[in-house]
Amino acid sequence: RRGKDGTPSAVGPAERRGSPAPATSPARARRSPAVCAKTPDLPVGEPFASACAPPPASAVEERLRQDLAARLDHTPGLNAVRLARPFFEHLEAWPDIVLPELRVAIEYDSTGRHGLEHVGRREEADRRKDRALRAAGWEVIRIRTGKLPPLGPYDLCVAGLTRGTIDQILDLLREIRGPLFVDAYLREAPPSAAAG
Repeated sequence: RRGKDGTPSAVGPAERRGSPAPATSPARARRSPAVCAKTPDLPVGEPFASACAPPPASAVEERLRQDLAARLDHTPGLNAVRLARPFFEHLEAWPDIVLPELRVAIEYDSTGRHGLEHVGRREEADRRKDRALRAAGWEVIRIRTGKLPPLGPYDLCVAGLTRGTIDQILDLLREIRGPLFVDAYLREAPPSAAAG
């Protein structure tokens, strides 16, 4: 039988005769999207180099990566963290910057050219990603620009990337993991401090 709108009716003969409706209506079984098989079988929270991770999204993000690497020694080339549950069909998250020794992920968020990045549904995806990383034993620092509000306890809201931004990130890393631990990875004093 078909309903008034032409779609097949889910109502059986007993329901048409006036029998009470079942407590739960039969719902279509949702198919879970297939999970990518390229994620290596690593312990949850383990960082690695992913074949699926997208390239850096912006020149500013790449500059942030280089500026941070000039100040903080960390293992380069890792771009993913193994997760316990799928995140958009992958058992991995791809932070903009992975600091494996500190287990901190850094994200650079701007509103983008058209003002639509990291707002609305994309903001909710950012929140889900942060929760997934924290569940895997990582902490997240988001550098938020363009009047984007903070999403987490260690987010940094700035007008743009400046020399002082790296110092602020290092201070947040010290707050998260402790100064003794973070300072052990410092490469050298910043040029302005060394001159004075």
